[in-house]
Amino acid sequence: MHIIYLHGFCSSSASFKAQLVKAYVAEHPQYRVFLPDLNHYPRQAIAQVENHIKTLQGEQWGLIGSSLGGFYASYLAEKYNKKAVVINPAVRPFELLESRLGEQKNFHSEQTFDLTDDHLQQLKSLHVEQLSQASNFLLLTKTADEVLDYRLGVDFYRGAEQQVITGGDHGFADYADYLETTFKFLRG
Repeated sequence: MHIIYLHGFCSSSASFKAQLVKAYVAEHPQYRVFLPDLNHYPRQAIAQVENHIKTLQGEQWGLIGSSLGGFYASYLAEKYNKKAVVINPAVRPFELLESRLGEQKNFHSEQTFDLTDDHLQQLKSLHVEQLSQASNFLLLTKTADEVLDYRLGVDFYRGAEQQVITGGDHGFADYADYLETTFKFLRG
């Protein structure tokens, strides 16, 4: 099975959770993983992933997305009718990021870019109003997320399998404890 991991805003494939997924896959040869450094322009980020999807040629695949990556994973899972595990997902990032317009810096590469209204419009164009196959999703969310209101995810992923964990943080620091849950869901 092929796993596509999508990182969050201003993050990269070097993120903590991405590296946990990579290490898990290395220990389980039945999986392969695609860990792209997503372009900061939403349409280009989706094009990167869709170009990779085209190479899979009938191989079973699923998505893991964290924060903004959860938003992207939701769009792609809906489009391709695939399973996705979303971790503290951004439900409406075009609203969340509105107050952050201007220069941004990637947490890992320190590359800078300007977040513009065009970014927000691109995100709006990818927004799924309502899930058509909620059973394709597993929501992992922390109630003490300091970046996102977890209740938005609970509401949006209504009908999906949900694990709402009291406390925690946006980074989901104990994600290693949820790797088996993640991969079991994607296999199922």
